[in-house]
Amino acid sequence: MKFFPLSKASLLIALALVFLLIAQPAQAAKSSVSMTAIPASLVAGQSVKVSGKTTGGLKGAKVKVQIKTGKSWKTVKTVTSKKSTGAWSATFKAPKATAKMSVRAVSGSKISKVQAAPVLAIVNALPVGPGNRLLGLDMSRWQSGSQPIDFTRMAAAGVSFAFIKGSDGMASEDALAVPHVTSWAPSAKAAGILVGYYHRARLPVTSDSNAIIADAQAQAAQAAARLASLGGYDGRTLPYVLDMETVDVAISKELVTLWTFTWLDAMQAATGRAPIMYSYRNFLANRYSTDPDTVTKFRNYHLWLAQPGNPADPAVQVGQGLNGAPCYVTPWKQSDCSYLWTIWQYTSTGDRETYGIPWQPSAGDCPSDVTLCYAGKGSGRGHLDLNVFNGSATDLSALANGSWVRTPGEYR
Repeated sequence: MKFFPLSKASLLIALALVFLLIAQPAQAAKSSVSMTAIPASLVAGQSVKVSGKTTGGLKGAKVKVQIKTGKSWKTVKTVTSKKSTGAWSATFKAPKATAKMSVRAVSGSKISKVQAAPVLAIVNALPVGPGNRLLGLDMSRWQSGSQPIDFTRMAAAGVSFAFIKGSDGMASEDALAVPHVTSWAPSAKAAGILVGYYHRARLPVTSDSNAIIADAQAQAAQAAARLASLGGYDGRTLPYVLDMETVDVAISKELVTLWTFTWLDAMQAATGRAPIMYSYRNFLANRYSTDPDTVTKFRNYHLWLAQPGNPADPAVQVGQGLNGAPCYVTPWKQSDCSYLWTIWQYTSTGDRETYGIPWQPSAGDCPSDVTLCYAGKGSGRGHLDLNVFNGSATDLSALANGSWVRTPGEYR
């Protein structure tokens, strides 16, 4: 084989071509754009801050934050990364409610990892309830009447969430609950209110543990079936609630505990989500076993506590007695007597007129300055349970999509 010597100029050109072939892919490989994680769930209109870095030749380049709620990507914010570090940050508003919103960052031809989260349509994400907390209410057939409930008015009054009686362990009461929950739930959601359902427990009077277990499993299956008939967990439905209120004194603490845990376990197995526990201080303190295993297990569930009092009054503490009385010893009590609670039912005398629920006077005639009173005699205007939520709108949405669960490790 015969070789021909290259001129100096040709040699330089050849070396330059080799350098380009080697260096260009390496440079391209170094260029990238990253983006920090977004929250597990969002509220429509919520401000979302994301940040990240560009590397290589993309330092100092434009970064586009894009969201996808349908089939196409839309740029919602454009920023420039720093030339020195490549760092960038941007803030945008979450769009209208959607089951899935995808987000990505784009710089040049590089795209960050795509992230997704549901966006909830909580109309009232502001803490308008007493104590600067999110406001909610709970309803059953006792708030029903011949006139329809105005859920738009309810939302306009600041209600973020509503619990509706979904099922009852007593067959006759369960039948009365069905028409109301099937009508109210979609109307409340359409108004932008998050909805939850509760099951009123009815324990059999027995000392037979097998009968207790069988009954709890049957009532859990009843509640799970009702949830399924109402559309299941759709991102706008709060965890199903076990309502424990009145249990015959002949049933031992051990059997009350067994029934409760059997129901909670069966409901979670059937629905894939931990239920919420509802009761009042005296019941929780005196009708359950107090062994460490019981305490630890209960601490895996959010607490909805019924306790009269003003959440705006710092002297009224969840889980504590009034007038300086000691705190009630329950699994949700912490070492300093504070409670790790999620929902507080603070009154049963809410104004139905304010929240769009028609009413009949218990005495006298309808006043002239109201619009939801109608003729006849009923339970009156002030017959409504009101609640506050112990968290932000993001926490409430996380509770609705199942990403916020309690653990024993939260307690001190």
